[in-house]
Amino acid sequence: MSISSFLRKKFSRSLFFPAHNRGQALPKKLVQLLREDPGFWDLPELPELGSTFSNFGLIKDSQDYFAKKFAVKSCWFGVNGASGLLQSAILSMANSGEYILLPRNIHISVIKICIVANIIPIFFDLEFSEISGHYLPIKKDWLKKILDENLLNNLKIAGIVLVNPHYQGYSCEIKPLVDLCHQFKIPVLVDEAHGSYFLFCEDYDLPNSAVKANADLVVHSLHKSLNGLTQTAMLWHQGNIVDKNKIARKINLLQTTSPNSLLIASCEESIKDWLKKDSLEKYKKRINQARNIYHELVSRDVPLIKTDDPLKIILNTGFHGIDGFTADEFFYKKGVIAELPETMTLTFCLGFVEQTNFIDMFEHLWKSLLSSGLERKELKPIRPPFSLIQIPEITPSESLLRDSEKVNIKQSIGRISADIICPYPPGIPLVIPGERMEKERVDWLIKQGLTGENLLDFYINVL
Repeated sequence: MSISSFLRKKFSRSLFFPAHNRGQALPKKLVQLLREDPGFWDLPELPELGSTFSNFGLIKDSQDYFAKKFAVKSCWFGVNGASGLLQSAILSMANSGEYILLPRNIHISVIKICIVANIIPIFFDLEFSEISGHYLPIKKDWLKKILDENLLNNLKIAGIVLVNPHYQGYSCEIKPLVDLCHQFKIPVLVDEAHGSYFLFCEDYDLPNSAVKANADLVVHSLHKSLNGLTQTAMLWHQGNIVDKNKIARKINLLQTTSPNSLLIASCEESIKDWLKKDSLEKYKKRINQARNIYHELVSRDVPLIKTDDPLKIILNTGFHGIDGFTADEFFYKKGVIAELPETMTLTFCLGFVEQTNFIDMFEHLWKSLLSSGLERKELKPIRPPFSLIQIPEITPSESLLRDSEKVNIKQSIGRISADIICPYPPGIPLVIPGERMEKERVDWLIKQGLTGENLLDFYINVL
């Protein structure tokens, strides 16, 4: 089968990203554009269009309109995904050799830019759920401990990144965290890739958007949590701590010189769509429907884990002795494609279309899985072996410049990693270059079985 043939394949349910559900929830104007002659819309940066950095043109006008609409200083469209804008934001906060605070559930794109730019990550641990195996939202008291100058050895911190909401939809009270960081004069970047739609639904009992919480920089994925095409994203900027011109230079440094005009149009239309009263009411109905789906499934004894994002349905497979990977394979064969399998859970994304007959379908498949005669096993989340604060023993950049050798994971104990170990999804690194491979870390990796059945083939580059 060719790639193009597979792209035409239909599934019973597409419960994964992008959240437009294979085009069903794309903005009307974008759908009309896609119906033009193939490639008709594929234009270069003509004078009338300009670019994301132009002093004039339709793109500048659109960005300026959104900045004014949401009362921020400036904003930029991105076509390299949320990853590209996260990396640009990191470079606008920290210079080579400086330190940046990162939670352990940070996205791999942040680690990659730290390696390229010789920025030194200081990891801080998060509370951990003994039920789901997920990291829990950070609280103000927890962050206070992290920002203690003695704990950080009086190092000057160039910035901090907060992930809110998490991949699975857990969210914190973001404004007190931003305010606390500002008291320490630390600029705040919030990776809000999974919570873009929170910005439009302030009156709908959803978490507050970091844009409204005065975070200095906020990155939105427009395909994960709005209805944009894959690779579309937005960077919002406010305040005076981070220089606007520096941000623009860093975006220009990393973004392609040939941005796809269709993706740029998707950035604009996915945001405009949520500003229209009729569209917003329709999406609010989808959110309400998602809440009803959750409560009805729970009432039918389907084991779900509650988070702060109604559009995420998280099946607690581990409660019945089934790991998320096995459950994912079962659902996949039935044509129901999930987003994220993990040791204890399987996450589905409802997206922004109406999910008809979802409850009966989902309950039937879950009960079919339970009665399938599948071997059950006792599953328990394995707590990550991290200290509250951890700094790589040598800088990630330096570790990649030194000579390394590939060894079996069991032989890496005591050595320093020259690799990134990062299952995708969710794209959260478990080991980065420069970290020492302590026995607890190696045991943790092996016990999770993240490398598949044959652990003898699991190798890592070490110094």
